[in-house]
Amino acid sequence: MDSKIVLVGIGHVFNLDKQIKDIVRKEMPDAIALELDVERANALIHRKKGRAPFFYSLLAKVQNLIARKFGVETGKEMLSSIEIAKELDIPIIYIDMNSRRVMDKLWRAISLKKKIMIILSSFLSIFYRKGEIEKKIKEFKPDEFTEELEKHFPEIKKILIDERNEYMAENLKNYAKKYDKIVAIVGEGHIKGLKDLLENFVELEIIHLSQLIS
Repeated sequence: MDSKIVLVGIGHVFNLDKQIKDIVRKEMPDAIALELDVERANALIHRKKGRAPFFYSLLAKVQNLIARKFGVETGKEMLSSIEIAKELDIPIIYIDMNSRRVMDKLWRAISLKKKIMIILSSFLSIFYRKGEIEKKIKEFKPDEFTEELEKHFPEIKKILIDERNEYMAENLKNYAKKYDKIVAIVGEGHIKGLKDLLENFVELEIIHLSQLIS
């Protein structure tokens, strides 16, 4: 286990610009891995708004509205990672599955009842106050979250979390053969799964979202 991966758990609605750049400057990795696919990265960088599937558009809209409560733009944490990578001339690697295909697959897999439940819960989440969201993040327990998701929405856990974790872990294993140290910026909900998939292959350091916003 000569290679090292630093997993950084982020929340897509928080302003983590300084924290991410500080971590990268401290670690000075050989590459920065992002929870993005090439298409999504290009859309973020160039601010392109193409036509997206309904479910994808809905979740993106909710995320944008919540992000505004924190005075940030959705995807800012990824743009900050790209900015610091370019500033320090560090290669960027995109490790996630194609988001459109993931959302299309998910939409086809879940029942009408569950679609309605997701739409309603997404709508209600808009009305959470900033303090309530921060409290929920600080109290976030990955094991309990995945157990509840498995119980009520097994298709969502399989497609949105498990399959993507496996895909990202394989990419990270392959890139770890090329780069001695990688800083991987991923959603906090992926941290535990990636840890379980990677810990026997590379040296791991984990920085949780709760540490970044405390």
